[in-house]
Amino acid sequence: MARGNWTQVILDRLIWIIILLVVIFFALTTKDFLTGINFINILLHASVLGVLTIGQAICLMSGNFDLSAEGTLSLVTVLAAWLMLPYREMTLAQAGGIGWQLSPFIVIPIMLIVGALVGLVNGLLITRLNMNNFIVTLAMQLILRGIAFVISMGAIMPGTPEAFNWLGAGRIGPLPVSVIVTVLLFIVTGVFLNFSRFGRELYAVGANKHAARASGFNPKSIVTKAYIIGGLSAGLAGWMLLGRLQTSVPNLGQGMTLETVAAAVIGGVALSGGSGTIIGAFAGVLLLSVIADGLNLMSVNPFWVDGVRGLIILVALLLEAQKVRIRVHAARASSPDAQPEVVAK
Repeated sequence: MARGNWTQVILDRLIWIIILLVVIFFALTTKDFLTGINFINILLHASVLGVLTIGQAICLMSGNFDLSAEGTLSLVTVLAAWLMLPYREMTLAQAGGIGWQLSPFIVIPIMLIVGALVGLVNGLLITRLNMNNFIVTLAMQLILRGIAFVISMGAIMPGTPEAFNWLGAGRIGPLPVSVIVTVLLFIVTGVFLNFSRFGRELYAVGANKHAARASGFNPKSIVTKAYIIGGLSAGLAGWMLLGRLQTSVPNLGQGMTLETVAAAVIGGVALSGGSGTIIGAFAGVLLLSVIADGLNLMSVNPFWVDGVRGLIILVALLLEAQKVRIRVHAARASSPDAQPEVVAK
């Protein structure tokens, strides 16, 4: 195997080596890291982040960002509490629902449908009106969070029903239901992208939408579907997070969009689209969760935690740049007379 190929293989699997080294570091520096309870805490943090990252990774594979995910999560959690909880006189600190006290079995589908509709609107604005995906989804995040604050008036809404809380707070044996569901979602999504027509089209559109269109694919339809999946993921993550906390707060999920992008990119999903795997994104989620947990056990200042996350993102971008450089070098070496391919977006 050529040197460049070996370097590419190492870079593609470096995330797992980094996870191992980080685990060893925290195991040696904190006494409570290698405990069953702590591992459960890591997986619990990874569950909500992981579900959101699945949607983000699929959007990135299509060559687009989805910055509205945390806004969708915020809206669906407030809306769910508002529909399920009994009416209570609102105070500055606490609020009740609208008084309908709908069954969780009605509210949960509403959450997923709202998430999918947000994704659909994002997709249509981007593909039909040719609006910038970054600006559209950023504006959507602000709109959705604003609606959430209007519904709740900024107050918390506690006391979600037990049946609703099952996904976030339930357990099957020693394992939380949310962890089991998240792992299954990553497996199912990975298999689906690898073996379905949609997966092939998604990678093709992300790599070069003009070439994909020439091959008979419909880039606008694929990108819209990617955003719908992203919205569904945010709706499911909202159900999971609200079920765990059992209290709705309008700023739930704040800052998680950056984490989802970081997890996906760290795991090898290219910001330019067309490459990466769901399993790699899962590795990125695990790394961020392990680092956050380890720094918390070390009682590190929260501001330093944000700094570490930023450093991780920069390192991930550096690795991605090296992968691109190696691919270009390998392509030129195999075909010296070929002109570098220009990827059209």
